[in-house]
Amino acid sequence: MSWLEKHPAVHRVLLILYYFAIIVALILMYGRGDFSTQPFVYQGF
Repeated sequence: MSWLEKHPAVHRVLLILYYFAIIVALILMYGRGDFSTQPFVYQGF
């Protein structure tokens, strides 16, 4: 049995912090309102 399995409250807090970090990263990336795609997406095919 691992250390995290013995402490489910710590596991839950770490999981919440993980998802919170993802949300903060998305806000930082797209919070400026610049939703344009990168120019390499629209290369001539």
